[in-house]
Amino acid sequence: MDNFITLLEQYKYVVLLPLAIIEGPILTVVAGFLVTLGLLNSFLVYVIIVAGDVIGDSIAYAFGRWGSSLLHSHGSYIGITTEKIVRAKEYFAARHNKAIVMSKLVYGIGTVGLVTAGSLKIPYLRYLRSCFAVSLLQALVFLVIGLSFGHAYVQIGKYLDNFAAIASVVALTVGLVFVLYKLKPKRT
Repeated sequence: MDNFITLLEQYKYVVLLPLAIIEGPILTVVAGFLVTLGLLNSFLVYVIIVAGDVIGDSIAYAFGRWGSSLLHSHGSYIGITTEKIVRAKEYFAARHNKAIVMSKLVYGIGTVGLVTAGSLKIPYLRYLRSCFAVSLLQALVFLVIGLSFGHAYVQIGKYLDNFAAIASVVALTVGLVFVLYKLKPKRT
């Protein structure tokens, strides 16, 4: 965490974009803290964070889109069958916004969901609109947290990790219950 602060204090906006591509929420809170110290401009931070987040999402999409042949040819080794890919494609086609929003907000499934969207060849502009909308809101929320509570960035990092872990467990539990319900034999 201190490395983020040192890099941002020294190199400011030059290092902000590459870091935003890799790590968004904590970086945004830290950048908000540095705004309160007068070291960064809040508008520039917001624009750069959103751009970095969307670039990261686009990289995940591209990996899925053009690396999906590996998934189709070797996915069975890790339990990804053609049937599962077809079902996932149907889900993404019917509910792409919900799937992408969940991928971006639930820690632990983020990149996997975004790569899946690319591998299923969800139209890029549709994908980008969803990612951009979530990124705008998400960056704003974390920037406001940083502006408001920046001095407590270490504590916020712990709470975000706990919240992300709880959200992931809840999402996985709901998903497991849903899958078990769908796999349960129907009685006649």
